[in-house]
Amino acid sequence: MAELDRIPGARRRRAWRTKRSAARAGWHPSRGRAPGSVLHDPSAGFGRRRPRLGRPSSGVQVVDALLVAAAVGVAGFLLWTGWRATRVHVEVVGLEDRAQLTSAALEGQAVRFEVRPRDAVAHADLQVEGGRPGEVPDVDLDIDAGHLTWHVGELREGTYDVRLDVPRPLLDDASFRWTFVVDDTPPELDVPDVLSPAAELCRAVAVEGRVEPGAALEVDGSPVDTDDEGRFRLPYDRPPTVPLELTATDAAGNETRREVVVPVHYPGSQGVHVTAAAWGYEPLRTHVLELVDAGLVSTVELDLKDEGGIVGYDSAVPLAHTVGAVRPEYRLRDAVALLEARGVRVVGRIVVFRDPPLAAWAHANGRPDWVVQRPDGSPHGAYGGFTNPASPDVRRYHFDLAAEAVEAGVHDILWDYLRRPEGDPAGMVFPGLQGTPSDAVVDFLAEGREVLSSRCAYQGVSVFGIAADRPDAVGQDIPRIARHVDYIAPMLYPSHWVPGEYGVADPNRQPGDIVRAALADFQEAAAGTGVRFVPWIQDFSLGHRYGPAEVRAQIDAAASLGVHDWLLWNATVRYTAAALDPSLVTATS
Repeated sequence: MAELDRIPGARRRRAWRTKRSAARAGWHPSRGRAPGSVLHDPSAGFGRRRPRLGRPSSGVQVVDALLVAAAVGVAGFLLWTGWRATRVHVEVVGLEDRAQLTSAALEGQAVRFEVRPRDAVAHADLQVEGGRPGEVPDVDLDIDAGHLTWHVGELREGTYDVRLDVPRPLLDDASFRWTFVVDDTPPELDVPDVLSPAAELCRAVAVEGRVEPGAALEVDGSPVDTDDEGRFRLPYDRPPTVPLELTATDAAGNETRREVVVPVHYPGSQGVHVTAAAWGYEPLRTHVLELVDAGLVSTVELDLKDEGGIVGYDSAVPLAHTVGAVRPEYRLRDAVALLEARGVRVVGRIVVFRDPPLAAWAHANGRPDWVVQRPDGSPHGAYGGFTNPASPDVRRYHFDLAAEAVEAGVHDILWDYLRRPEGDPAGMVFPGLQGTPSDAVVDFLAEGREVLSSRCAYQGVSVFGIAADRPDAVGQDIPRIARHVDYIAPMLYPSHWVPGEYGVADPNRQPGDIVRAALADFQEAAAGTGVRFVPWIQDFSLGHRYGPAEVRAQIDAAASLGVHDWLLWNATVRYTAAALDPSLVTATS
């Protein structure tokens, strides 16, 4: 190479070849250019190319980019301005799309449509269609300051479409739609009013039914789960002591309310009344046991606390001793054991508010609120002392006696004198009373049933014979009472009726007629409650001599109405065995 360098022109030839080789190296068939179109630039390094002839410089490219950006910006601004100029926004207050409402909830309501731009509302058009086919509801509208207000009038049931058209410049109207349903039909709730068959005392029970799918269900204010078809089941460890209040509510707010009474199966009573003194007196006790052994009665009703306020058994209730009411004629556990051994049931009778000892003690010891008063604050004189149905302390005293008796083996508690005194209620004051004396009686029974049911004992109540027809006479509301007891014992004694009652000319000489008419009235008053009736039968003479025919006429009259339970009353505890026979005894222990 050294010698070649000395030859004149040799270096220049090599340089030409280098340039030519470089030109060839810069060409590629994919670029579509002929070899030699790109010249090697020694100052730029190998592989860089010079711009082709006619290509703009970098300064020109920047200008072009700015022009394009400006054009895009102008176009975007024009589009945004046009969009704003034609955009309509509507907000509704007072109506939701796809809402379900009642006509009552809608009527008189103001549905407000807020339209933007505000000036577009003046030319807006609101249309409402729906209800019955072919009907077009009247639409009462107000337009003011960008608001369009629809004053809703009377609407029938059905589906409604609301359409609001708002004009726009250069474009079609903007349309907005809402749909709602007017529903005034309460939801279906299929459940028995009275559970049948009757539940067993102290055993589990379930109330089953079906509600309209989609409706919410509550029982006594608590939600109830339902399946997809609306079926539900309400289980209880023991029968509920009060009626169940079920409420079904659909999406529109319609409600269906049902009361469900869960009656308890009552084994029945065909029995006789026995005072504490009579049971303690051997000859009368023997008379009662002879009726039992002959199969003529299934039940013995023993007085626990009588009309004189006397507690006639060996009670340990403190208040009974404090007021001096305890005068034991018999040992309760022994009496119950003796009767149960003979296969009969024991009903304990407690006279409640007719109570001279308690009333006298309360008045003398700073508890006047325990006593029914006159308007001047003095004790009411009925029966020598009548205690206050509204007093919690008076109630507790009697619940304590009842609980003690049940623990001793008594099967039922039969309340008596659970009422206010006879006479004008305006002359009576009941301290602390909320509502009426009838309310106080019902409240007592609701509380008492819980006390007794929890101890697996039945609850009954004796009522005036006129209570079905005249509930306000002494505060005994039969339809309400029937929802809180297992049985009602109306005192239907024929001698207590005046001539002409229930169309019976001489009730005392027509015992069957008056018992049938009065008992039918009680059945009607308590219809739909499942309560049993155990009427008191007169087995004594008052104004007319009563014998086997008169006593049996009453029993047969009750049986003609499907009532086969009864209790014979004779204050001297001497009963007419000839009026009875074993075929009348249907109750079981």
